[in-house]
Amino acid sequence: MLKETNRVSEYEMTVAYIHHMYDTRHHIFQFVVAVNTGLLAVVFQFLQTNLTKVVLSLIGAIITLALTLMARRSLQYLKEVENYAAQLEKIMGFGLIGETSSKMPKGRDSSMYLFFVYWTFVITWIFLSFYYMLLTVGFPVPNP
Repeated sequence: MLKETNRVSEYEMTVAYIHHMYDTRHHIFQFVVAVNTGLLAVVFQFLQTNLTKVVLSLIGAIITLALTLMARRSLQYLKEVENYAAQLEKIMGFGLIGETSSKMPKGRDSSMYLFFVYWTFVITWIFLSFYYMLLTVGFPVPNP
């Protein structure tokens, strides 16, 4: 009986952690969008010299890349915890995670869309860094 109680408690904590990880994933996405839109506004509206735009664009690329890698790592943890919860469900005869996932509509994982946004920001920052670097050294490039 004690062992069964421990498994139920462990399962409850695991499901709570899954909820926490989904909240974390949502917060990371909101933070990435907020940081990038703020930095883009600064680059396009407040900075006057191309050199400062290069520096801030590189900072934006580094920050966004770090946040993207953090989100990827968070997704890996989430999948591991979901697999562990599914294993606990099999042992205890529950079916929340296993049955829910089998009943959900099939299609693309929403993570693909999140990472599309993350990598779009990273590529945008890299492009802007090179663009403003070329302007800084005097290379003839078209103005937007």
